[in-house]
Amino acid sequence: MRRVFAVISAILPAVAVACVYAPEAAPPPPPVAALAAPMPAAGASFVALTATLPHGPSEGLPPSVLDPIAEGTPLLLDLTLLPPLTPSIRQPDGTYALAGTCDFGVVEAGAVSLPTGSYHMLVNAELGTPAANPASLFSCEYDPALMTEDSPGARWRLRGCFLPQSVSIPTATLWALTPLPASACGIGN
Repeated sequence: MRRVFAVISAILPAVAVACVYAPEAAPPPPPVAALAAPMPAAGASFVALTATLPHGPSEGLPPSVLDPIAEGTPLLLDLTLLPPLTPSIRQPDGTYALAGTCDFGVVEAGAVSLPTGSYHMLVNAELGTPAANPASLFSCEYDPALMTEDSPGARWRLRGCFLPQSVSIPTATLWALTPLPASACGIGN
């Protein structure tokens, strides 16, 4: 015990001198916010958007019906694609291929790329898994008004709760939609 006391007694003066001569430390930096999605604006917990594309003549401009999409604000989306717009589906090897046929019903896809009718706006949506993202659904639906000699009357529909993130690419904006739990869009509350 004496030995411990002797060691502590020898260290204490050195610590006291170091404290006296140590320069005053700068105040700690402000806490850095964790990397997270921006919070929705006050009063707006999510944006609900129901739209049909093509929306009409756009002269190459992004369709105005997609203007409500806001970066970082959960998006409850119900988007219908009419001919001639055809989505692309991510293949197992990571490449995308145009949806070739419509079997009318749910389409198994991990991700889809949706044309908007404008070269200045693209939309890519990850669908997630049915267990984790039950609000996400991609389907090919029957519409007798679209039936022609060349078409069985098919339209494509994407529904779900997504986190939109804007990616600027040359001459265009890509909306990358990441699936969110249904509760983020007020479903199941």
